[in-house]
Amino acid sequence: MKYISNILLLLLVLAVGSCSEDFLDTFPTDQLGSDQVLGTIENQRAALEGIHRHMYGVGGSQDERAGYGNMMINYDFLGHDVVNPQRGSGWFINVHKWIEHRDNSSSLVTHTYDYFYSMIANANNIINSIDAIEGDENEKKNIKGQAYFYRAFAHFNMVQLYAPRYRPGEANNQLGIVINLDDLNNLGEPKARSTVDEVYDQIESDLNAALQNLTSSTVSHTDKSQIRVNVVNGVLARVALTKGEWANAITYARAARQGFTLTPNSELTQGFNNDGASGWIWASHVIPDHGTFFASFFAYMSYNYSSTHIRNNPKCINADLYDLIPSTDVRKGFWAVTPAERAAINIPSNFAKYAYMNTKFEALPSGTIGDGDVVLMRVAEMILIEAEANAHLGNDVAARTVLFELVSERDPNAVLSTNSGQALLNEILVQRRIELWGEGFNFLDLKRLNLPLNRPQRGSFNLTHAAITNVAPGGPEWQYLFPISAININPLLQQNP
Repeated sequence: MKYISNILLLLLVLAVGSCSEDFLDTFPTDQLGSDQVLGTIENQRAALEGIHRHMYGVGGSQDERAGYGNMMINYDFLGHDVVNPQRGSGWFINVHKWIEHRDNSSSLVTHTYDYFYSMIANANNIINSIDAIEGDENEKKNIKGQAYFYRAFAHFNMVQLYAPRYRPGEANNQLGIVINLDDLNNLGEPKARSTVDEVYDQIESDLNAALQNLTSSTVSHTDKSQIRVNVVNGVLARVALTKGEWANAITYARAARQGFTLTPNSELTQGFNNDGASGWIWASHVIPDHGTFFASFFAYMSYNYSSTHIRNNPKCINADLYDLIPSTDVRKGFWAVTPAERAAINIPSNFAKYAYMNTKFEALPSGTIGDGDVVLMRVAEMILIEAEANAHLGNDVAARTVLFELVSERDPNAVLSTNSGQALLNEILVQRRIELWGEGFNFLDLKRLNLPLNRPQRGSFNLTHAAITNVAPGGPEWQYLFPISAININPLLQQNP
């Protein structure tokens, strides 16, 4: 598509080159088409590794270089459960104020658009070229299946951000996003936005193609950065939950956690920085000398990394949500509220300490590199999807049972819920907010459930640095604007209201 910006077209070359120095020494990649760059199975694998690298580190301004970790932070800063007590370094402040996603020339909307469409373009180059090259068929299927996944994952994120919410049980003919299936050698004319239904159809088609290719390949990976069948099922569960297809959500969530166990409390409190944790299904494994340092996820969300942002502005929890956590729940310890709890946090004396600050995310080693493995999918999320879907279906007994699987591990004094109907659903959603705090779900959950933003003005809440306290659901402000740069290139790209 001609409207894809030149910087996106370059990313394929960068992705391959970053994983293969010898390749850069041999070929002038900026003068080659994607069919030449991807003419061997080795270069196809290198291009896929480039997309994995894209998940945790890309170019751009400092707050954008954390890859998908940057998106996770944005999704939580737009929500109401991560509290920004001070300005810190200024990063993300206009996201938190609900300003930047409604500015068509802002760095947020431009970077988000470029980030996901570059992922799509690089996946397309693999999908559209790999069948024609020589190589082991099992290896080709594995690479192609992962590329299909990434194309679906990027479209799924984009449609949730730039389009109105999916309305379960209704015709979703509202404008979605532009579907891109073109590779860099077959750029077509500008395209209009497809409907939300059409985008979700494409997402599900790609995820099913990913499953087909990965299950028919004998290649297996233990690295949790690689896309495996469990990961595809996990995103299918997320899609089904968003669409209100409750039975499918249950099926896929159960399949996603097949072979994995819920992270025990002994591992849960170790800093959320190690993809070896038993309950982690998908993660970005960060090699220390490939880290993004001051631009990493942990440089903004940990409690101990020595950056201006963390020293002045540790992230806190919504005080109302904290109050809902029983004192016997191990997760209560993720946040320090009392003076004694804050005094016990082992950080230098020049670090600010605020009530309700988090200790959930710990940068390693000792905060010197700012990095750690970034969690992308956990067993706990799949349990919560299964519980929520059962509650929506009215299967109260099943919902209570699966919810108890989670809460009984987190709290030794937990008892099986006696709630039913809406009360049970509310209980599950509270558990989701507690368990997945800081992992990039809050804004997307509010939008898919058509719930209001509600930031209580207590705890370490700072009105100056939040600006917005309440937003009613369903309005245009729940959609990102498209960047003006994209509209200038693609005249068929209709802007959001």
